Amino acid sequence: MKRIVREAGQPVMARIRPRIEQIAHDRLRPELDALRSSIDDLRKEVERVDMRCNDLDGHVKWLYDEQRRLAPHLAALDSRVAAFERPGAAGRLTDRLEYSADEAEEVRAEHARIRARLSAISKYEERLARVEEKLDRPAGLEN
Repeated sequence: MKRIVREAGQPVMARIRPRIEQIAHDRLRPELDALRSSIDDLRKEVERVDMRCNDLDGHVKWLYDEQRRLAPHLAALDSRVAAFERPGAAGRLTDRLEYSADEAEEVRAEHARIRARLSAISKYEERLARVEEKLDRPAGLEN
């Protein structure tokens, strides 16, 4: 019975099928356009975030290079300053290495500047870690 109805209705369906498809397409077009627009917006956002990530990656690499470059200098200055900070050691070190009081102050000042730089680098790395964490976290899970 179903077969007979299907065969009898086939010419009618063949004629009205394009109209049914057109009506369905017309009704879905606004939704499809909205979805396409949303996808385009998401693509632009991903590109923007990708550019920011690339910029941050460049900054992080620069900071790591700076940290690697400064580490040996800091270690050398740290040992010198430690010798000056011990009571009685400054006189012996001054005689042995022929440092003047001005040079000792210069070493202390440079040591303070390097500590400040490393502190700034550390704070910047923490900020970058927080930004990377936010970028890795899905949008619905933010606190």
